[in-house]
Amino acid sequence: MSATGVFVPPALILPRKRINPLLYKDAPNGTLPLISDTGFMNFRWFIDWLKHFVKHAKPSAKDPVLLIADNYTSHCSLSAILLCRENHITFLTLPPHASHVLQPLDKCFFVPLKALCSSEPEKWLVQIPGKVITLYEVSGIFKKAYSATARVQLAENAFRVAGIEPYNLDILSEDCFSPSLVTLAPLDKDCTVAVVPEENEVSPSTSQIDVSIQSIVPLPRHEQRGAKKKRKKNHDLKILRS
Repeated sequence: MSATGVFVPPALILPRKRINPLLYKDAPNGTLPLISDTGFMNFRWFIDWLKHFVKHAKPSAKDPVLLIADNYTSHCSLSAILLCRENHITFLTLPPHASHVLQPLDKCFFVPLKALCSSEPEKWLVQIPGKVITLYEVSGIFKKAYSATARVQLAENAFRVAGIEPYNLDILSEDCFSPSLVTLAPLDKDCTVAVVPEENEVSPSTSQIDVSIQSIVPLPRHEQRGAKKKRKKNHDLKILRS
């Protein structure tokens, strides 16, 4: 999905050992058929998807392409980076745990797509009563949901609300970065946590909280189990003595 509303045909991954063309006969035009043991993306299939992307995006030296992806493990391989360099693609990965704020697909595309992927099977079951949905019907159901979601206005709005196109540095409020303040708390040599005071903090007594790491770490499970067994044995000895 691009900022101008152009969609690269999707890749459809199914949990299979062998690929069967009949599984993809009703998929959207140009769909890249993929299979894996788990149904998830891996290093090998991401390389195939990059080739699929190059085929449709047609990047060149005069017209390079910026590819924005999340920081998923299968996306960050040396083979993928080299393939992008060879094909005039600038590969940019988002910071971890930030895709819900910075990734256009997460902002506007996946939510309506998942909603339609849930409603379309219900319509299918109503239209064809007495039958069950198998993997052979998945591609056709997905095509209806994808075709209704992949719209130019949605793509343009997704890049706009993410602050990418048009570029808007101020679209993210300070509240979006509040959870990261926890990681800014320095650790002293004696393993105490120093809490940084806020700007408008009145009482200086709460600016430093000494917490021992040992006091907040729970006992290991094997020690707790051993303690229970020991108490049980002592209880049995008391019964025998009495």
